[in-house]
Parts: sequence; structure tokens; C-alpha cells
Amino acid sequence: MVGRIVDWSARIFVVPFFSAALVVAANAAQEQPVLEIELNKLEDTDEGCRSVFLFTNRTGHELNRFRVDLILFDAAGVYKKQVLLDMAPLYENKKTIASFLLDEGPCAEIGSILVNDIPWCEDGAGNSVECVQLLQVRSRSGVLLEK
Repeated sequence: MVGRIVDWSARIFVVPFFSAALVVAANAAQEQPVLEIELNKLEDTDEGCRSVFLFTNRTGHELNRFRVDLILFDAAGVYKKQVLLDMAPLYENKKTIASFLLDEGPCAEIGSILVNDIPWCEDGAGNSVECVQLLQVRSRSGVLLEK
């Protein structure tokens, strides 16, 4: 049996390098700017359908001016109404919860909600932020929230 000479130095170098590359890639994925809007809850009240939204701002900016344009559709998918919500400030790396009266009718009359636009999204210096491109939406209620 002839002995083999193995160069372990190259193998030892590859494992830490590969591990470090995975850590860098994972951190880069986590650091992607994002603005999350979650429809957390809908509830019927005496005034109508009240919504609870959760906003998570990881855009890299404090948003001192922020307005979201929502379109409500009925259960058949037919346009019901448009709602503009002013939400500001949205602090960087912070979750903010807000409650709004969406409609005068019962929540069962709302089939889905579309985030149509974010017409006003500015940082503290008055610069526009491309919030639509950073937008992620989800719903924890029975009503779909989409973009």
C-alpha cells in the first residue's frame, strides 16, 4: 500500500472562506431596504369597519411624510372606494400600529384591499424615497391585502 500525501492546508482554508461567504450573503439579504405594511385586523364597530395596520420601516430612512393610497374592492372584486391614509412619522427600524375607519359598512363587504400607490414618501430632509419599490404587504385578516 502506497501512502498518499494530502495537502490539508487548502481544505482548511476553503471551509472558513465558504462559511464566511454564507454569513456575508445572509447579512446582505437581511439588510435589504423594505417597507412592510400588514393588514393585521378588521373589526366591525358602530361606525363601520375599523382596520388595524402594522407598518415596519426598514427603508434606511425616517419617513417624516408618508401617505398610502388604498383601493377597497367588494367580495365580487368590484371597486368600492378609495382611501388615503396619512401615516407619519414612520421611524427607521420601528414598527408602528395604526387604526383607521376604512368603510361605513360592515367588514364583510370588503373583499380585498389594494395598495394602489404611496404618493407621499419623504425622509427628514424632504427627499423623496421610492417606497413603492420597497413595499411588501401581507394580511392576517380574512381580507387580502395586495400591491
